[in-house]
Amino acid sequence: MKIIYSISLLILFTSIIASCSSKVEEESRKYVHLPPTMPDSVCNKLQDGDIIMRKGTGPLSFHIMNATKEDYSHCGIIVREDDKWRVIHAMGGSVSKGDIDGMQMVDLTEFVAYAADSMMFICRATFQDSLGPQIRDKAYEYLATEAPFDHSFNLFEQDRIYCSELIFCILRDITGKNEMHIRKKKESYQLLFSTFFDEEKYDPIFHLKDLAE
Repeated sequence: MKIIYSISLLILFTSIIASCSSKVEEESRKYVHLPPTMPDSVCNKLQDGDIIMRKGTGPLSFHIMNATKEDYSHCGIIVREDDKWRVIHAMGGSVSKGDIDGMQMVDLTEFVAYAADSMMFICRATFQDSLGPQIRDKAYEYLATEAPFDHSFNLFEQDRIYCSELIFCILRDITGKNEMHIRKKKESYQLLFSTFFDEEKYDPIFHLKDLAE
């Protein structure tokens, strides 16, 4: 009887472990990042100087969104180079592919692949004539500086730059004034992605979450 009882307990214990493991695997599958893709129909509508934003997949993205209370954490400028759409952006070395810290350029497909929860948005600045080519040219100028990433997110740091600061600087250089929504929080200033949802100044080109709905 003791042997049968022991075998029964072992079977029960094994079943519980298997059940728990199955639940863990099921939960893990729920949160696996599935890289999104950009439809060809959208790529055909893109122009130099378009602004692209995404919600990232890492802890830094969570930290940024928690601080700003917005749905996006990263942005860049779309440019056409070698018959490919690419993105000029500023990214921290700890999270960027190849550990480049600061200004860099990646293929659009790579930038899009890191968008989490279908949160990616593309818009076009329209509040002034011929902004696209000007934004593109300024983006290349900042790329050439090879400025490192500003991990302190200091808007007044001259020799370092973070992602939304890049667009802030580009638009300021072109227009001579601040074009972004800014929130002051204690001793710091937060550049807000809500800037780009003002349809009087920016035309929406593509919202990835519209495909997921």
